[in-house]
Amino acid sequence: MHFGVYTDTAGMFNIEEILASCEKNGLTGVELGAANWNETPVVPVKELLAGTITADEFKKPFEERGIKIDALNCSGNPVHPVEGPAHKEGLINTIKTASLLGVKTVVTCSGLPAGAPGDQTPNWVTTHWPPENHRIQEYQWNEVMIPFWKEIVPIAREAGVRIAFELHPTMMVYNLYTYKKLVEGVGDCLDVLGINMDPSHMMWMGGDGREIVKAVPEQIFHCHLKDVVYHDAQRLVNGNLDNKIGTSEYRSWNFDTPGRGRDAKWWQSFLDTLHEAGYDGILSCELEVYDGTEQETITRAVTFMKPLAEKYLN
Repeated sequence: MHFGVYTDTAGMFNIEEILASCEKNGLTGVELGAANWNETPVVPVKELLAGTITADEFKKPFEERGIKIDALNCSGNPVHPVEGPAHKEGLINTIKTASLLGVKTVVTCSGLPAGAPGDQTPNWVTTHWPPENHRIQEYQWNEVMIPFWKEIVPIAREAGVRIAFELHPTMMVYNLYTYKKLVEGVGDCLDVLGINMDPSHMMWMGGDGREIVKAVPEQIFHCHLKDVVYHDAQRLVNGNLDNKIGTSEYRSWNFDTPGRGRDAKWWQSFLDTLHEAGYDGILSCELEVYDGTEQETITRAVTFMKPLAEKYLN
C-alpha cells in the first residue's frame, strides 16, 4: 500500500501544488480530478484526447518525482434526468483518458435516476414503504441503471480500465446489497465494476466498511481515507439522516480526517482487513473537514495513519 491524495477535495488545482504537497507529506500516489463534479479538473482531458498534449508530457513531472497516478476521478451523476448526458460524456472521456495515461482505475458514482419517466429530479428511495417506492425502484433499476452500465462496461473493458464506485448515499449503489444488485443485473462485469472503499460512508449509515471488504475482497479497487465525527446533541434527537447544509457541530455528524472519529485500534483493524483481502493499492486521503487548511488536514491524516500502515507500505 502507499499513501496518496484525492486532489480535488484537497484544493489542489495545478500540478505544482500537487507535487509540492506530495513531497511535503511523503505521498507517493495521486487520484486526480478529471471531470464532472470535480471543481477544477487537473487532468486536461480534451487536450489529451485531441493529442495536443501527449500522455508522456502530462506524466513526466509525476514520474520525475516518483509519484504514481493511481486513479482518475469523475464523480458525477451519469443517469441524471437533466445533467446525465454531460456526465456520461465526462465518464467516457475519463475512461479513454485513463487508458491513454496507463491508469487502471476510474473512481466515480453509480448515479441516481429520476423516479419515473419525465421527472426532472433524481429520487433516492431509502425505505420499502410507501408502496410507490417499489414502482420507483423497478423503473430506476430495470429501465435506467442496468441498461446504462451494460453500455459502459464494454467501453471500459476495451480501454483496460476498471471502475471503482463510491458507495455514496443518494446514489443507487450505496451499500453491498445495491452493488450486488447492479453487477448481477449487468452480468459478466466483476472485472470492470468494483468498489472504492471509503469507510466513512458506511459509518454514518450505521454500517462497517470492514465487513464489505471481507464480503467481496476481490472487488475493492480503490480506497479513500475519511472518518466521521458524531455530534450527539444533534444525532440523538435528529438521527443520522441529517440534511442540514454545511459542516458544523449543528449537524448530527460530519466527515473528518482519520482518528477524529474512530481510534487507532479501529483504523489498524481497517488496514489489516484490506491487507487480508489482498488490497495493495493507494490509501487516498479525501478531505472533507471544516477546521484547518487543506495542507494541515493532509498532514494530520498522514501523521495519524502512517505508523498504523508501516508494515504494509511499499
